[in-house]
Amino acid sequence: MIKAAIFDMDGLLIDSERIIMQGCIQAAATIGITYTQAEYVELVGRIWSDSTRLMTQQLGSEANFQHVMQGLNDFLAARDHAFPLKDGAHALLQYYQSQGIVCSVASSSPLPHITHRLNHTGMLDYFSHVTSGQEVQRGKPHPDIYLLALDKLGLHADECIAFEDSELGAQAAIAAGLRVVVVPDLRQPSEQVRANAHQVVESLQHWLEHHDSLVGCALARAE
Repeated sequence: MIKAAIFDMDGLLIDSERIIMQGCIQAAATIGITYTQAEYVELVGRIWSDSTRLMTQQLGSEANFQHVMQGLNDFLAARDHAFPLKDGAHALLQYYQSQGIVCSVASSSPLPHITHRLNHTGMLDYFSHVTSGQEVQRGKPHPDIYLLALDKLGLHADECIAFEDSELGAQAAIAAGLRVVVVPDLRQPSEQVRANAHQVVESLQHWLEHHDSLVGCALARAE
């Protein structure tokens, strides 16, 4: 029986990655740069310092990066920097709360982004702890953010389950010794992640409706 569930946020709890990607593509186009989904996906799961460094390289200069960031901020400001919930997110959090399972967030995003986005959806109060990529030196795929989240919870990895959408996030959770349920968003997981994940499911709603049978399948596969 698990005692806690640790969730990534962007692309997992909230449907933000596609919207942010659209903003980046549009902003880059205004200065004649064709920015692609494949390039954006390389940023997903990274802490801000790592994604800033990589995106600056992708765009060719610091000036281009700053222009795209300003365009993205304007694009998101028109939406009040708010995003819809992913399918099943609210229902799963309600279920875990009813079962006495503590919920926590481990997101690479800056803390103000985490609290604003979750508060806007009404989900912030479901979480006992929030861990941001700003709190660790090494971002995903290193396990540091999950190890810090476990420390805040006062629990061991085998007492928890993690939920991730990205390749780097899943790698980080696996490296921390956690059972990880992968819910792919912009890209399907690699064969290596599939082989080491607890489960790969189509949505949080699917996990909620079928987790008893999926857990049984995972145990049988492990044996």
